[in-house]
This record gives sequence, structure tokens and C-alpha cells, in this order.
Amino acid sequence: MLSASSEFLLVRPGDYVVIKNHENYPDTKKKQHDYWIGYVINCIGGARNPNSWTLFQVANIDNGEIVIINADIVEKILKTSED
Repeated sequence: MLSASSEFLLVRPGDYVVIKNHENYPDTKKKQHDYWIGYVINCIGGARNPNSWTLFQVANIDNGEIVIINADIVEKILKTSED
């Protein structure tokens, strides 16, 4: 069984995922969490194991921006491509 922190290993193209951004605010000296929902376009494997995802190409569903993110900032899979 995978832990919640390793759920990104199950992500596939076509999935909708919750992504967590960490923001540091110098005036408050604390981390703020900003969450957004993305649609996974492509999964990019690592150099040692191409089937182990390290990066995702994701479209932000709010503004349409396409970005490449580190796999470990995916918090949760909302809807899989098979649903």
C-alpha cells in the first residue's frame, strides 16, 4: 500500500490532481500553502528508471497555463483518466 506522500507514483496522463505550492513570505517567516488543480498532460520519467515519474507536464485548469512540475508536489489524485 502506498502512503499519501507517494501517491504521485500512480499519476497517469489524463488525471486531475491537486498540486501544492510552497511560498515563503519574508515578512511573516512562515510557509504558506497554495493549492491548485491541474490536468496531467504528460509524465516524464527519471534518468535511472524511465517508468518512475519525476516530472509532470500539467495544465492549470483555472487559467490554462501549462507548466512542468516536480512529481513530489502532487498532493492527491482527484479524478483518474479511467473514471
